[in-house]
Amino acid sequence: MSTPRRVVVVAGQSLSHLISMLEFAAMCLRRGLAVTVAVPDPSLTAPAFRSTIGRYASRLPTLSVHSLPPPPALDAASAAAHPFIRMQAASRSQAPVLRDFLHSLPDVHALVADMLAVCDLDVATELGIPGHLFFSTGAASLSVFLQLPLFCSGRAGNLKDLGDTPVSFPGMSPMPASHLVDAVLDRGTDLYATVLDVFGRIAGARGILVNTFDALEGSAVSALRDGRCLRGRATPPVYCVGPLIAEGEEEEERHPCLPWLDAQPERSVVFLCFGSRCTVSLQQIGEMAKGLEKSGHRFLWVLRAPPAFAAAGGGPDAALSLLPEGFLARTADRGFVVTASWVPQVEVLRHSSTGAFVTHCGWNSTLEAVVAGVPMVCWPLVAEQWMNKVYIVQDMKVGVEVRGYKRGGLVRADDVDAAVRQIMDMEPERRRALEERIMAVKKSAQAVWKEDGSSCTAFTEFMMQTE
Repeated sequence: MSTPRRVVVVAGQSLSHLISMLEFAAMCLRRGLAVTVAVPDPSLTAPAFRSTIGRYASRLPTLSVHSLPPPPALDAASAAAHPFIRMQAASRSQAPVLRDFLHSLPDVHALVADMLAVCDLDVATELGIPGHLFFSTGAASLSVFLQLPLFCSGRAGNLKDLGDTPVSFPGMSPMPASHLVDAVLDRGTDLYATVLDVFGRIAGARGILVNTFDALEGSAVSALRDGRCLRGRATPPVYCVGPLIAEGEEEEERHPCLPWLDAQPERSVVFLCFGSRCTVSLQQIGEMAKGLEKSGHRFLWVLRAPPAFAAAGGGPDAALSLLPEGFLARTADRGFVVTASWVPQVEVLRHSSTGAFVTHCGWNSTLEAVVAGVPMVCWPLVAEQWMNKVYIVQDMKVGVEVRGYKRGGLVRADDVDAAVRQIMDMEPERRRALEERIMAVKKSAQAVWKEDGSSCTAFTEFMMQTE
């Protein structure tokens, strides 16, 4: 029996990236590859990151997990820099230990690194290993990131001065300049230079694995594969191998929100959740509560306190004190507020009672909603979420946006109410058209991993590159 080809997956420090990368590792194992996941030293990651690694290692007994030794301590300037700059500095300082680890393995057919760990590609090149990047967000974002270095170099002044002036990129609808990742809006900062350097090096990968599927982002995928996103150089092969999302874990007891959902009418509940990290201000929590109450609709709200409040002490239920006086009593017959740090989001979205999803537009959450066939109310907060909102509303046409917000601004209760009503009280013909679109996307997602499905074919093409 021949020895299976080995793929080394090098995880970054982001939990949201980690989950889809581990799902990719599981897919490799199911298709006969040997997989080693190299993870950062525990000093660089949060407890939730480490518990996720442990959970997947228990579920996948043939998965090999290797914890890289701690990198040298950062100098004072790097330690005080923006988190993204610190992450890049840590990744660079980790290169020698990654090189030693790869060199110790008997045979490595491919290295797959986190989308932002471009310096790992240098290690792969040095050792003669094909170096790929795993892109945890969508093809449209990849297209924009590839183009931003040239786009920014060709313009004088700060992009933020363009405000909401539309900017265009091949393969997608125009978007307001203000919706580009905030790191590139201010020219001349260390963060601006670091981010554009990383984006400029993505094209150096042997191939790029993207957590999406052709039918979801057809225009962006075509622009990437047709070479319209780079000038003067070839775009690496792009393998759309999604949707890779975490399935619900088997729990000894069901989460309390699930029996509550069981008792609600079909498609009647608005689910509000802003991911595992994003929070809003104390004032915004109050406006959200007023808007939900005014809408009259049933809701399941994952309420997370802002970091400053959480750091002041008190258990998770202390966040309930942030709600307007009497809110819980007045909405007791139609609302459920969760203050725990975790909810079974996949199960909630797939529940027959869930009718809409108010989301921060993180890519994992977007894919989970698409696979569940749930329309989205888009409320982006950070990073590429603003761009994702454009794709969801204008290109995919499977959601609506919350009105009245700007970066760092306050969404008033009337706008929260209007956004909920816009999708829950939509007139029948428009609602039917929306549901038909999202059901078509859901059906496409179900087909991509069948034999000859687009993601199955893309993964086979990637495997052929490891031979």
